[in-house]
Amino acid sequence: MNGINTASGLMPPDSASGTTLHTIVAVMSFLACLTLGAVLTLSRLASEWTEGLSGSVTVQLLPSPQIGGDDQLSDALRITRAWPGIFAARALSRDEAMGLLEPWLGEGNVLADLPVPQLIEVTLTPGRQVNLQGLSKSLNENVPGAHLDDHQRWNRELASFAASSEAVGWAVLLLITLATLAIVIFATQAGLQAHREIVEVVHMIGARDVFIAGEFQRHFMWLGLRGGLMGLGLATATLIAISLMWNSRDAPVGAQYLPQFVSAPQHYIWLLLVPAITGLIAMFTARMTVLRVLGRMP
Repeated sequence: MNGINTASGLMPPDSASGTTLHTIVAVMSFLACLTLGAVLTLSRLASEWTEGLSGSVTVQLLPSPQIGGDDQLSDALRITRAWPGIFAARALSRDEAMGLLEPWLGEGNVLADLPVPQLIEVTLTPGRQVNLQGLSKSLNENVPGAHLDDHQRWNRELASFAASSEAVGWAVLLLITLATLAIVIFATQAGLQAHREIVEVVHMIGARDVFIAGEFQRHFMWLGLRGGLMGLGLATATLIAISLMWNSRDAPVGAQYLPQFVSAPQHYIWLLLVPAITGLIAMFTARMTVLRVLGRMP
């Protein structure tokens, strides 16, 4: 009993749960961290986009033969600023309007030839209901060529895109978890089979199943924790490298508009849970597997 009273006696480092399993668990943890980072980033971006769009509306002024451009802008600003619940309204310059199109069309003289409409940026008073339908009707009736965009279509599309993307991310995480479970089950069964004689002797001389399972579960818990930390370190380095690459001078055109992964500090706290969860999964999976196998022994 003394020679086999430790996890290293029942599951030595060179067994099926040695270096190879460490590497596999580290890779699974790495993939889990990247997937979780992408899900958190999408969730943050969707929240920021939705809040930004829901707190503002845009008035578009298209050229109309019924009214001059200056009068059209003046009347639209007057009606909008006087409407209940409007916090502020300002006209965007042509340079600002073209700046909104540059991420999609690129920089160059092509924008100078486009009929970019006059835009009015309208900020709503936080926490106050605004009758946007009434404002839209008032603008249509009193200002020819005026159109109110309340961003509802963009909000719906962004919410749908974010929900679909997050669902895919969580599905990938579930698959990674199931794959980790299968790997640990295989490694535990392989370890039991490779040291079957030792386990049978310990079992026959009176060692309880709980004791043997405890030796295995501690071994796999530390294995999962170490592999998880290795994967977390590699994933963190990868995410930081991607952020630095996107912010560098040599970054591809448009890279500055791409989202920054796990830019919020609390996201790293969530990533720290990955090694802990990996260790717990390995521990409980090994325990259940050993108890099930030992239960079939005479």
